[in-house]
Amino acid sequence: MGSSSSSFPPGNIYLDVDGKVQKVVFSRHCSPCDIKELLCSSSNLPRNTAIKVLNPEGAMVSIDATMPANSPNFLYKVVPLSTDQPGDREDMFQSVLSQVAEQFTRAFRISELKSEVTNRLAALEKRVEMEGLKVVEIEKCKNDLKKLRDEMTSRGGSRVSCSCKFNFSEDGKKVTPRRDVPTYPKYTLSQETIEALKKPTFDVWHWEHNEMLSCLEFMYHDLGLVKEFNMNPIILKRWLLAIQENYRNNPFHNFRHCFCVSQMMYGMIHLCNLQGKLTLTDLGILMTTAVCHDLDHPGYNNT
Repeated sequence: MGSSSSSFPPGNIYLDVDGKVQKVVFSRHCSPCDIKELLCSSSNLPRNTAIKVLNPEGAMVSIDATMPANSPNFLYKVVPLSTDQPGDREDMFQSVLSQVAEQFTRAFRISELKSEVTNRLAALEKRVEMEGLKVVEIEKCKNDLKKLRDEMTSRGGSRVSCSCKFNFSEDGKKVTPRRDVPTYPKYTLSQETIEALKKPTFDVWHWEHNEMLSCLEFMYHDLGLVKEFNMNPIILKRWLLAIQENYRNNPFHNFRHCFCVSQMMYGMIHLCNLQGKLTLTDLGILMTTAVCHDLDHPGYNNT
């Protein structure tokens, strides 16, 4: 019996490679992939190139160990296959560009979102810090008012019985006005003036004395001090007139300065919502202190 090599003689074909005849010999045991790589190498093509084999008549020849043999006069030609058409390559390029653009868009959105979150956190931290400072200042103001109230109580002596809640007059001493104080013309406040009076930007330079007195009277009514302490409205007016009379005609420490400080205190009470944080007694002390803070000031500085 013959050997296996004599039973399966090697196959051989002839190729047309750039106008030259190239003989290719392969074993009958080679796989189609091995034969394709051999044909690519023989035709100066990369090993993994997709190819087809054509005979001189243009017919395709199967690429395997049983492919028919040919002669140098009937050459096969190895033709590489084009896997991508021009339109397909363009579509693929556009797809890649779209994916890259989408990735960039996501990256920018993340950056913008991060920046927005950072800014909001900074604003929130600043707001928390400001609120904390407000709480500290309010507590300090409460303590100062408590000390002032305790000091006034300790100096006031015994109280006389009357319809009002607070009276620091001494027993047996009748309080009489220093002079007969006339009444002042009543000025009716418009709604616009009432709203402006609650703001720190209120202009105090456009008001006559009787108008400033009416504004001060309105502040006591608006804060509920007249009702809380059962004030006689006529006595309140006479008291405000006495305050005006006892501010000297100084260049600065005059009655207009008194009104300026009192209006600013009134505006701060509304701006900081102190009505919800302090008692009416505290608000009364704040307003009355502002009204009386420079009474009978000689016009000189503290030095």
